[in-house]
Amino acid sequence: MGENALKKSWSILLILVLLLFSMEIPALAKDIDLQAVLGNTAAEGKFDVYHWWTAGGEKEAVDSAIAAFNQRYPNIRVISNAIPGGAGGSMVMKVKVLALTGNSPETFQAHPGLELEPYEEAAMLYDLTELWETLSLEDRMLKGISELCQIDGKYYIVPIGVHKTNMVFYNKKMFEEYDINPPQEPVSWDDFWELCDELQAKLPADKFPIDLGDRKGWPATQVFESVMMGTSPQTYEDFINGVATIEQVTEVLENMKKLMGYVAPDHSARLWYEAAGRVVAGDYAMMVHGSWIQAFFTSQGWEYGKDYGAFAAPGTADTFGFCVDAFVVPNGSTGVENGLRWAAMIADQNLQTVFTNAKESVSPYRDVPEDIYDGLTLRFKSELLDDKTLVYPSFTHGTALPWQVSTDLHSRISDFATSSDPDPERYARMITQSIKEAGVKGEWNIVQD
Repeated sequence: MGENALKKSWSILLILVLLLFSMEIPALAKDIDLQAVLGNTAAEGKFDVYHWWTAGGEKEAVDSAIAAFNQRYPNIRVISNAIPGGAGGSMVMKVKVLALTGNSPETFQAHPGLELEPYEEAAMLYDLTELWETLSLEDRMLKGISELCQIDGKYYIVPIGVHKTNMVFYNKKMFEEYDINPPQEPVSWDDFWELCDELQAKLPADKFPIDLGDRKGWPATQVFESVMMGTSPQTYEDFINGVATIEQVTEVLENMKKLMGYVAPDHSARLWYEAAGRVVAGDYAMMVHGSWIQAFFTSQGWEYGKDYGAFAAPGTADTFGFCVDAFVVPNGSTGVENGLRWAAMIADQNLQTVFTNAKESVSPYRDVPEDIYDGLTLRFKSELLDDKTLVYPSFTHGTALPWQVSTDLHSRISDFATSSDPDPERYARMITQSIKEAGVKGEWNIVQD
């Protein structure tokens, strides 16, 4: 598809979405006794949980959460509905259409932050403030998460897991086979380019240093996000505040263009977990990706330290790309009570223990025992809690940019990543202009003075 056709198709999609979100969804007209609802362990019925976990390891994790829910509520059938796509993009359209047709799910996955705004503006979300207070979630939450879950002082979402986005994962056996030493952290851009050059020189013609798996678009945006933080934290802050210059974004895209020169040329033919499978198979040496890839590796029989290694993306040492998975409760479903039970249970210590172990995520809650973590995930948790770590909100995963802006960004970065010789300055101009036209005026303060 050509650039103009691509822009036109995305423009039409965004117009349709904005029209959908401009349609009011009536709020639920009855009061709910939260204590009675949560305490009724004999309740019967069924309800839908919508999520985007489809890869190996992810399905096992959500199944473990459902099993833990059923230990508390054995007479309620939970129907797991996976909406492929990742990063939240496909979910927005799906649940809005369901809500408008009177088939709103009882609960669905979302990210805290700006991704919630279209739902809240459409009066679609149930106010979970009482639930937060009843379960003392603020006191139990790791630092920095509670603030992202609020809109105008009210809570509308409950976190279930945290992942780090800015990592490079590599096949240790490939490195050993081709006599390549992994870089020592912190990894600079020069270190990374040297590693990629060595891999490119030593690998046979049918193998490549890096793969993306960006058939759905968002994995390329996530690479762009990590490259941006590695290029300049100040540029990242300016970008999510809507004031980044063409020159700043051009510098980022120049680094990304160089990185793409080491990527398998058919990278956009695969989903992220299909690309991860090719890393396991020894076709590609590395992936720039988020820590949810760990559960996939585990599902393939891989062990950290034995079969694969990991290091922070170049230039991003002492930073943590913050991706928080969570669930909301629509107020227009026919089973809001079950949505509330699910929202309460995902914060339950027992459910958190089994889910966190299976998902290989960091639990958002302080009271989950550390002995469930493997060495790498425990490292991530320690980094997250370290005051010296620069924790920054992901714009790929819904927190730092409005949904319609990040959706438009996915299309532009996807076009950049699949072009044979993209002009960084030209794309930087389009991206900054798009953000300006969208009226992005963030107030993020992530760079330490």
